[in-house]
Amino acid sequence: MKKTSITLAFALAVLSGPALAADLKPGKWEVKQRAVGDQVPPGMDQEKTRTRCVTAKEAEDIEKTLRQNWLRNGCKSPETEWDGDTLEWSTQCQAGERTLDSSGTMTVKDDEHYTTEITTGTPQGGMTIKAEARWTGPCDS
Repeated sequence: MKKTSITLAFALAVLSGPALAADLKPGKWEVKQRAVGDQVPPGMDQEKTRTRCVTAKEAEDIEKTLRQNWLRNGCKSPETEWDGDTLEWSTQCQAGERTLDSSGTMTVKDDEHYTTEITTGTPQGGMTIKAEARWTGPCDS
């Protein structure tokens, strides 16, 4: 898998962090993630932790936020569906000359905790990025 494809897959996982449903708190979120699969480059299988400030506006509409992020990253408008507290989606993204299939879920555990699982790849192989996010407080000024 080309570096561009891996970067795109990683970007999709990171983007899932800021796309919060309205019943989650705006503020600082800590996202722990790990990639697994047959196309994971060395080092990317290690757990990584990132923090991000999520504004109230970003938290208003998960589908709108995700859609905008995917379109900015060369993906088609995703098909999305809510099933209780879980949002499921699928889309295709261009990475150089390759078309990557991407699908995922985001499950809201409570207003301070959610999980995501995003699978990205081609028929030749791919990877899944699993993440767990927790609200850690208000954003820094």
